[in-house]
Amino acid sequence: MSPRSLVALALAAALTVAAVPPPSERVPDHVRPGRPVAPPPAPAPEDDAPLPDLDEIDPVRFGEDETIVEHAQVTTRGGIDQMWVDIIRPDTDEPVPTILIASPYYNTLGRGWRGELKNAHQGPQNPTQPVAQLLGGGSSFVDFPEWYDEYFVARGYAVALMDLRGSRNSSGCQVYGDRAEVLDTVDVIDWIADQGWSNGKVGMTGGSYDGTIAIGAAVEQPMSGRHPDALAAIIPLRAISRWYDYHFFNGVQSQGHALTPALFTAVIAGLDTQTSGTDDVLLPLHLAERKACIPTFGMLVNTGYASPYQDARAPFWRQRDFTRSAPGIRAATFIVSGLFDFNVKNHNTSYLWDALPDHLPRKLWWMNGGHGDPHTPEGARSNTMPFPFQDRFVEATHRWYAQYLKGLEAGAHATPTVETQRADGSWDADEVWPAAGEDLVLGFGPDGTLSASDRDGVVAFSDGPTGSAPASHVVVTAPFTQATRLSGQIAFDLEATISGPDATVAVDVRAVPPGVDPSASATAVHDGATDRPLQATYGWVRAYYRDSVPARGLSTPTGGSSLTPGETVRLRFGALPTDLVVPEGWSLALRFASSAGGTLASQVGGDVELRTPSDGGIRIPVAPS
Repeated sequence: MSPRSLVALALAAALTVAAVPPPSERVPDHVRPGRPVAPPPAPAPEDDAPLPDLDEIDPVRFGEDETIVEHAQVTTRGGIDQMWVDIIRPDTDEPVPTILIASPYYNTLGRGWRGELKNAHQGPQNPTQPVAQLLGGGSSFVDFPEWYDEYFVARGYAVALMDLRGSRNSSGCQVYGDRAEVLDTVDVIDWIADQGWSNGKVGMTGGSYDGTIAIGAAVEQPMSGRHPDALAAIIPLRAISRWYDYHFFNGVQSQGHALTPALFTAVIAGLDTQTSGTDDVLLPLHLAERKACIPTFGMLVNTGYASPYQDARAPFWRQRDFTRSAPGIRAATFIVSGLFDFNVKNHNTSYLWDALPDHLPRKLWWMNGGHGDPHTPEGARSNTMPFPFQDRFVEATHRWYAQYLKGLEAGAHATPTVETQRADGSWDADEVWPAAGEDLVLGFGPDGTLSASDRDGVVAFSDGPTGSAPASHVVVTAPFTQATRLSGQIAFDLEATISGPDATVAVDVRAVPPGVDPSASATAVHDGATDRPLQATYGWVRAYYRDSVPARGLSTPTGGSSLTPGETVRLRFGALPTDLVVPEGWSLALRFASSAGGTLASQVGGDVELRTPSDGGIRIPVAPS
């Protein structure tokens, strides 16, 4: 059968199979009846209408000598903990909006693509207090890390940088994503809204942990903030929406993240040096508290995470789940995330995007890259940022904040709702994501192929030392007869016969150029090169959670059970969401094994055999051409 016929048959088959339904609508746990909602975004101008000129509507108005630099210690709602906030703002009687970044990294990793650390706070009798430089943090020390103060203060914004609890000069214990961190941030937002220099509007942003706090604060502010609408806009960058999804995917644990809570609550907590000096009247108490946190709160956090495989509904994870209450977010939300980020994997973004309320002003950028900073300059190409776009990112950030913090018609929605960066650095535009389309439904062919019609083949691999099958099994599609865009989650619906009490099934999905060995070492750098397979996405599932994992959408593994050795079970699970153009002549290769992408195999599955049931298969989401 020719490749063109194969694809034609597959597409025809896709039309006869019902699409996997999206996750059901979720209602936040603390919905308040009758509460006001955010207004819908302003209608976009005509396609040929020019974007508003930011230099005209929101220009530079203040010089470097027209700023006020100060710090505050904001007492949180419990009346005990104090959050340290460094502030720079224009010296004016005009109330201004605030851009807030809450981070645990100002003494450790540093922030931004330069890894900038905060200078030590030099109180009247504290000129030489050292700063802890941990985890490979940069050697650049500045008063205000990243670019926001340099750009926005001159344009009439305050910039506030908050030390997260248990880090640098804030008191309290590091709790690794617990709701307490978000409550602290809401209290700081309320404090900012009360200041005479504030216009009452706050925007949040930041990368990784910092962006995660922005998402959490956007969920929490309407529920428990004294000023429910004070957090008006957020721009989370490569951020976590559910901490479970940072460590797990469909019940499979990430090997690289296994010790992260202890790293934060013990190692960093013991070394992160406070620099507040005599400006903190409670400094001796706070120094003693930082050490005391390790065997108390730190031990509790680590105990909550201790078991290697947990139920996603366990209290530890529910306290760290912002997606379940995301329908209550009021802050205009602009998400920037890497399509190939295997640190904060992109199901965090996809699940959050699906959960946002329909009326909310929102925007999504999928970067071609990994866990990179979108402010990386254009000349600084890297594995995580093959095609940097600093100017584009700065402009979009400015439009978002000008529109939602100052109320200007800044063109925040004059550009497409969703934009996706491609392998040549260009951007595609959509109004919805995933892009609407049909499923290409394939199964295991008997000759090592993925076929739309002949689906009687078996894929076998070994999970653990008792298995006799090969360590992995690769199946390949015929070459695509035209450039084909995949948008969304590849969904797996398979039968598995497992000779042990449990098993991990991992799928490494690759786009393979013509003439290239699909089993060769893959590259995760999407820059148009054609000499190696291209890492597209991964899929995982733990058989223990087989009854609670959907084929697509929000996955909350719960109530698992062991298998009877030799039992045949149905496994439905999705891959990490993706948006990829497979060029004409390329193929897709799926490598099945017990682990992939830095995950932990169960090591008790023995031999695993996978088959394609008559009413199942592998559903590949193909967007319209």
